[in-house]
Amino acid sequence: MKLPLTLLLTFNVSGWADTLLVENFESDPSISRALTTGDQSRFFYNASKQSLQAEYDLLKPHARMYWPLKKPLRETSNFTATVEFSIDSIHFDDFNFCQISFGFINMANTGNRRTQAPGNSWECLTVDYFPGASYPTYTPTFITRDNGSGNALTSGSLKFPSGNASLINDFGEIGTLPVNTQLTTSISYDAASRTITLRLADENGDLPINVFGANMDRDPGTIQLTLEESYPFSLDAFALLAWEHNQPGNALLNIHSIIVQSQETDPIKMALPNGVPSPVFEDGLLSMTYLSNITNTEIQTFAESSQDLKTWKKIPHSVISSAPGHEVRKAQTDAPFLRLKVNHP
Repeated sequence: MKLPLTLLLTFNVSGWADTLLVENFESDPSISRALTTGDQSRFFYNASKQSLQAEYDLLKPHARMYWPLKKPLRETSNFTATVEFSIDSIHFDDFNFCQISFGFINMANTGNRRTQAPGNSWECLTVDYFPGASYPTYTPTFITRDNGSGNALTSGSLKFPSGNASLINDFGEIGTLPVNTQLTTSISYDAASRTITLRLADENGDLPINVFGANMDRDPGTIQLTLEESYPFSLDAFALLAWEHNQPGNALLNIHSIIVQSQETDPIKMALPNGVPSPVFEDGLLSMTYLSNITNTEIQTFAESSQDLKTWKKIPHSVISSAPGHEVRKAQTDAPFLRLKVNHP
């Protein structure tokens, strides 16, 4: 009698974190650590406060200051950016859809047109605060690589949280962000679930930026954006972004620290996003159907069979269906034992 058996082999995951950027503004970053495009005078280093002030004048041309990361972050990476900041002053019209923005960019592909079509700000993941537009909004924003549309601001390229998951408004939430108050925000990306999570806190802890709980985690302290596809990206810098809006408005933003870390990914979650499958008998054969992540080529997933649980051999699989980044695979054998193996360097 054949005994269906599933074994899963993988290397241990240490859970280490690799620090890719630490900026505490102990000195002027523009001298040796950060690069600037556009009007450099819009970024002023305050030595006495050990902070960087960014001037947001919406009628001026685009400007940015950015820090290259120690290594690029890909769609197969887990990573988090934590930023301490405060707003000195802000004067945006209530009906202008204009934002304070900072986050991850691709130095070659993230262009300057973020708010005007056709937009060319491809391949970026940012934190965006919209003080106006009828109500304040604090949200993560993802823009894909150039998909050939010629406009990074189309719905096929621009990704926001849906529904009420990105509102900072007066319906029991924190309202407009306070001035002269130090705030801490973090934006994280989980590669296995393709979920972006945004948090905001003051000195007393997390702020309720999503009391509606319109997230998978049902946490009022987070706003989440789950990408429907495994969009390829390479984010190689962290930037302060002063977009041009051609609408009146100005603000002064102080940045006190920036930390970017990349965490080790879980190879099992990456390789088997639906969990570990179990073999079944099908037409006299042991059969196993599993969803395999094909984005990360460093992780190899395959089926093996054995007659005696000592000697194993790799067996072929057939592709039942495919989607961006994933395949549904099926393996069958007439041997009495079948297992799934995950190799990770």
